[in-house]
Amino acid sequence: MYRNLQHIVSFALVLLAFSSCKNDENVVEEINAPLVNYPLNEQRHANIIYSDSGINILEIDAALVQDYGNMEPPYVFFGGGLNVRFYNGPEMSSTVMTADTAHQDKKSDLWAIGGNVIVRNGKGERMLTELLFWDKKEERLYTDKKVTIETEGQLITGLGFEADQEFNNYRIFKVQGEITVDDE
Repeated sequence: MYRNLQHIVSFALVLLAFSSCKNDENVVEEINAPLVNYPLNEQRHANIIYSDSGINILEIDAALVQDYGNMEPPYVFFGGGLNVRFYNGPEMSSTVMTADTAHQDKKSDLWAIGGNVIVRNGKGERMLTELLFWDKKEERLYTDKKVTIETEGQLITGLGFEADQEFNNYRIFKVQGEITVDDE
């Protein structure tokens, strides 16, 4: 009798174990759901100063900075408007870049800057575009989008642009507009 009771209990336990191994669809969906990506950190009203050997290189003010270093590829998002001021040695340069947003690829240090992008230099020149790439390592600005450059008395438009990061030396592609030339 004891042996039969042992077989019945063993059979009941096996039956119970198999009956509890069904897949709950909600649990399976939750496990397979795409991960929601959150920034590793977030800063509001940020002021970031980049320096090399104790000398300031540039300063960035942004309403929002979100670090997605946990993503592949890792990146930093700048939103709510940003203002970049370049330094020339220990002195602040007169070059300033403003835009609505920016996306910095952390591996390549390539920045995609978008929305109402304006770059001003010390010569009084101003460049406007909707999308600008900034290769921070190469210290170069470029775009293949429409650009407008305002200089003293001139308005030049083009499709494509490249310059040094301080916007002192630049080239415009597919140029249109009026250029005043002195005959002297």
